Parts: sequence; structure tokens; C-alpha cells
Amino acid sequence: MKIYKNMWMFLSLFGLLNCTQSDFLDVKPNSGILVPHTLDDVQKLLNNNIMQTISSGLATVSADEYVIDEANWKAAPAIERNASVWNSDIYEGEGKILDWNVPYQVVFYVNNALTKLSEMDKKTQSTKQYKELKGWSLFKRAYANYELTRLFCKIYDERTASADLGIPIRTTADIDVVVQRSSVEDTYAHILADIQEAIPLLSTERTANLLKPNRTAAYSLLARIYLDMGKYTEAENYADSALNLYNVLLDYNTLNLTTNTPFSPNNVEIIYSTMTVGRYQLTITGFFPQLYKIDPKLIDLYAEEDLRSKIYFMTQSGVVVMKRAYNGLGSFGFTGLATDELYLIKAECLARKSKDEEALGWMHSLLQKRYATGKVPTLEFLRNKSAVLELILEERRKELVWRSIRWSDIKRLNRDGKQITLKREIGDKIHTLLPDDPKYIFPIPDDEIAFSGLIQNRR
Repeated sequence: MKIYKNMWMFLSLFGLLNCTQSDFLDVKPNSGILVPHTLDDVQKLLNNNIMQTISSGLATVSADEYVIDEANWKAAPAIERNASVWNSDIYEGEGKILDWNVPYQVVFYVNNALTKLSEMDKKTQSTKQYKELKGWSLFKRAYANYELTRLFCKIYDERTASADLGIPIRTTADIDVVVQRSSVEDTYAHILADIQEAIPLLSTERTANLLKPNRTAAYSLLARIYLDMGKYTEAENYADSALNLYNVLLDYNTLNLTTNTPFSPNNVEIIYSTMTVGRYQLTITGFFPQLYKIDPKLIDLYAEEDLRSKIYFMTQSGVVVMKRAYNGLGSFGFTGLATDELYLIKAECLARKSKDEEALGWMHSLLQKRYATGKVPTLEFLRNKSAVLELILEERRKELVWRSIRWSDIKRLNRDGKQITLKREIGDKIHTLLPDDPKYIFPIPDDEIAFSGLIQNRR
């Protein structure tokens, strides 16, 4: 694949610039593969910062969490303009698309790690460090592949998954091997198998290094994936497994409502930390000026007593934008795994099984940490407000804003008959994306198609 060829130049330069950190790497001139020697070397490879900035920024650009005026839209880069209004041609011939390349860079790193681990002697393979590093590698490969499916594949539908196009599944670090696209069914099977293999190898402890997955992270990722697949029993079971290990919620009453960095990198709700790839101008958080503003219709969903609107958003000159991310870092949006999402998954799955009282109980537990003290909606109020499932989906939208989840949520909800139509007004033109539009599936970058001969997504 072309990404692997390009990566050789990138990683060689990276190694030169970071030689004090990466002296353990050998360069194989014929293949461009960087090879670790020891368990500590493998850990350094997996702990690289590129492993964190992995999630799609274009998913946020394409979703319905913001509005933008014509002048600012014209000021945005072409890719972001095209993605924001769902044009057929997103890239306009531009190569090196981060949302495709970066996850495959991660897969490249991980496959190198797994290759080296498989070559180690039996004594080494029996150690705790070896097992955790293998579990870490398998988890990270699953996470990267899953991020690719969310943008470049049709949402999982058991009626068509065996025929729908998935992604190229790479299990080797050999850059000369060209891999074609598997089916969505096979793609998900591979992702799920990697996570299941990782689970018994991972620790149950939460460590200070939130780039290192534990068993809670693996269960959380399974819950997220099964929710996307529409397999609600499995999603609930894995949410339970994760929450049984770690269920801490942050009380928003303890946060500073006026700062533009309300969260810290060690936010107690975070189970596993990832962020969006690149600083897309339409996804930047925590700084002024910004090209976008939060959709007023989204802001209107928050009650006055709901602290989330004051913690997530900031206003300057009447323009409402995002504060810094849920992990308190820079301008990259947080996209990782956290306990608040698990509460929402649990509640949604219960509601879909008509267990409304239990579902409301989980929602009430979350909202107790989100509303001003003494102003939390009562269960009776929640019960009478609307259909329980609709309430939970609305709370999910309010809670997980700007976390690269809304795009895949729209895809799965439309698969299930929700009929969400997206509209973006730019000047005097209204752009529309209908529920069954193939433009919900992003095109594979043109340079990858030219090099690998992959089947392109229909637009």
C-alpha cells in the first residue's frame, strides 16, 4: 500500500529527529521496517505519540454539531469545505489524507511489534510485560482498524455485511504486500477477534498512562463497536464488564466553569485516551478565533441548570465555540473511551429492551454529576419528558459532543430507521445529505487507489 511506502521516509526522518528516544530501532533498507529488539523497545514503539492522534477529524467536519457562515467556509481548506457540505469529490486530487494514513501508520507500528514479540523465546513470552505488550498491540490494531471502518465503510448491517466493502486488513509489516479490501463482515470479525485475544493479556488496573489500554478499555471498545453494529445485548454486556472494573464519574460541580480548559489530562472518567488526527480548522478547540460556531439548535438542548453547556462551550463576541477537549489538551478533540459513554451505552441498551425504569436510573446517575447541585431532574420528570429512548439519544448527543462519535451515530440510527437528514446552509445555498446517501461513506484517497488498485467507494 502506498501509505507504507510513504511511511518509510516519515519514519526514517522521525528516527533521526528522535534518536535519543529511538536508538533501539534498526532500519531495514530494503523494506523500510523499523525493528525493536527487546520488550522495552516494543513498549517505546507502542507508547509513541502517533498512537494517540488516530481518530477521524473529517467525521466531525461532516457532522451536524456546528454551523458556519459563507466567508469562514470559503476560508477553510478545500478538503474541509468539501467534507462539510458532503461533496462527491472531497480531496480534489490531494494525497496523504491523515484520516486514512495515520491509522495505517499505527497498524504498521503494531505489526512490527507483534512480529518481534512472536520471535521472542518462551521464557520471555511467559512474563507479565510480554503479555501486556501483546495485548496492547492487539488492542491498538483493533482500534486503528475500527477507526478506518467508521469513516470509509458502510455502517455494519447484518443483512448486507458479507457483501459490503470493508477495509484492507494488514497483519504483516511487509510494506511490499498489497492487500485488497475485505468485506465489512470480515473486517469486523478481525477487529473483534483482536480485542478478544487481547482481553486476558491486559491488566485490570487503571494506570497513569492513559495511552496504555487495560482490560476496561478493551471491554469499553467492544461495547462501542457492538452498539454501532446494532447488537444491543452484546453492547450492554460489555458495558457491564467495563463498569464492573471502573465506573467513576466526574462531578461537574467541582470544575471551573469560566476557564477554557475545564478538564485535565488525568480526567478521572477517561479509560483510554485518543484524539483526532491533525488540526483541522473546523475542529479546533480551545482557541479564538474559530471558523465555526456551535449549532444553536444543539445549544438549545441544554437546560439552564445543565453545567455541560458552560463547561463544553465558550462565547466571544456572541460566537459560541468549543473549549479545550475532554482531556484538557491543545486543539485536538478527545475521541477516546470514558465512563460517561459507558453509562449512555448501558442506558440505551436497556431502553431498547423496554427496561425503561432501569434505563432512567442509569441516566439519572449520570445527570447527577452534570447538573448544578440541587437542580438535577427527578426520575419522575425524566419519565414524563418524552419517550425514554429518545431522551437517552438526546443526552448522548449533549454528553459526547465533539468526540467524533456523532457521525457514526447518525449512520447507525439511520440504518435503524431514524431518518436523520443533515442540512448545512452556506450563503444562500442549503446543502442536504439524505439518510440513505452513499456520501456517508468517505472515498478512499486517490493516491491509495492508484497505487493499490483498491475498489473505490461509490459517491
